[in-house]
Amino acid sequence: MNILNLWLYDNQLTEDPNDFFGMVKSNGKVGNREVAKLIVDDGSEHKEETIYNLLTIGDKMKAKLMAQGYSINTPLCYGRLGVSGVFEGSSAKFDTTKHKVAATFTQGSELRNALNELNVDVLGIAPTGPVIGQVTDSLSGHKDSIITANNVITLNGNRIRVEGDHEDIGLWFVNVTDSTRTKVTQLVKNDPKQVIAMVPALTAGEYELEIITQFAGGRKLLKEPRQSTFEHVLTVE
Repeated sequence: MNILNLWLYDNQLTEDPNDFFGMVKSNGKVGNREVAKLIVDDGSEHKEETIYNLLTIGDKMKAKLMAQGYSINTPLCYGRLGVSGVFEGSSAKFDTTKHKVAATFTQGSELRNALNELNVDVLGIAPTGPVIGQVTDSLSGHKDSIITANNVITLNGNRIRVEGDHEDIGLWFVNVTDSTRTKVTQLVKNDPKQVIAMVPALTAGEYELEIITQFAGGRKLLKEPRQSTFEHVLTVE
């Protein structure tokens, strides 16, 4: 049986001191390369490179088909495209400044079965450290999803003040595809429970938001920096 560990964090969005939210304790990230190796380790007779290439080609083909209007139905997930924005009049045309095409995914049968067999272990209150609870894009109003390059985002959380003299201190965007790291150079507001930051000139793609700080509360700094990664992947369109 799979075991999922949760840490509890103080919910900064409410005034109830006994209100907590759970966050999955991360065991790291896996991509097609790691999956291919695990398949080989599990006894597959195929070469790891062959499996990796097939997984990657499969992802590209599914993305191509979805872009053509097909829905994807796999044991992992079900995906389809949707359109947001208002069309004014029956002869209205698609306008990229008003309308967006985006994919939505729901869990497939294999993932559903795995989650049904899951054993969740709550580890208790998380060790003291920074935690980002919510990210809001100032231009679109989207929460925990789409952000806009060269515009402001608001982070709400706990102990998220960016402070310290270690070389790694800062707010970072990490490109999911190639792991390129881009540091935020302008903080409009830098408080323990709220940070307002200017998003750098990021290229379109998916990013993890990472905070590294020595802030410990009050005027005291930790000897070593602590790192926290926001649980949602953020998208720059």
